[in-house]
Amino acid sequence: MKTKPGNNFSALFTPLDIGTAFYVILSGIYLCFGLSFLKDPSPHFLSRFAILLFIPISAYLEKKYPNKLILFIRNLYPLIFLSFFYAETGYMKNIIIRDNLDVYFSGIDQVIWGFQPSLQFSKAMPQGWFNELMNISYISYYFITAAVCIAIYLNETKLSYKPIFIIVFSFYLYYIIFDLLPVVGPQFYFDTLTHEPTPPYPVGKFMKYLLLNYEEPTGAFPSSHVGLALILSYVSVKYQKKLTLFFVGLPFVIGIGFATVYLKAHYAVDVLAALITAPIFIWISGLVYNRLLLLNTSHKQNA
Repeated sequence: MKTKPGNNFSALFTPLDIGTAFYVILSGIYLCFGLSFLKDPSPHFLSRFAILLFIPISAYLEKKYPNKLILFIRNLYPLIFLSFFYAETGYMKNIIIRDNLDVYFSGIDQVIWGFQPSLQFSKAMPQGWFNELMNISYISYYFITAAVCIAIYLNETKLSYKPIFIIVFSFYLYYIIFDLLPVVGPQFYFDTLTHEPTPPYPVGKFMKYLLLNYEEPTGAFPSSHVGLALILSYVSVKYQKKLTLFFVGLPFVIGIGFATVYLKAHYAVDVLAALITAPIFIWISGLVYNRLLLLNTSHKQNA
């Protein structure tokens, strides 16, 4: 967000800057509680230092050398860090609660449905084409996130600040829950990754390769895939004059809801929790944005 020159440097910080700095500092403090048993926390602290250094530097550069590229980076840079923060939840999830809680969440699924949907869904639909469709839906989440944020920004830059904040801050809220409630999901709890046959089609093969070689148990409750897919759909309707973006993304959003359970990334109860938390996080993020914007405006007036 562009700012007018002033003596108060804090007036340069956008709500997105403040929200990101808040998460970085809060999660850094949380890391300190695990120093006695976490292995090599230094990269995590150094990354936080780098991000906290980047924020004022980028704010200064926007003030000193205002141009479209710097403005673009200033309003979308958290998207670069989201994957890192997500992977980090696997590192931090057992700081307070040392044992994963999957036994309880799989038990909730058993009580609700009378069976384990995450295990039975793939057995009921073992066809290779359906497996590939589920993998495509699941991986589309990452492209949808970037596409919606960039499309909203390019369509109406000044009107994009709030929806982008809602999306990014909702990610942070899900990550906080992942750190506090360690649930790794069916694929790790039931140890299905190494026992299932390799999918016959390219996206499924690629996804299995990533899971076997790079995936670490992170957070599963609630499903951030489903929650953010719903939030992305909401901002696509709320902040776009045309509904093209919403309708293009809708089949993938629906597919994500099924894919998370089919691919055993989540319990069915995780999806239900996402349906509840998504509107709550939209409300919280919007409220926080308005408060931070008011604070930012007050600083500008006093600068």
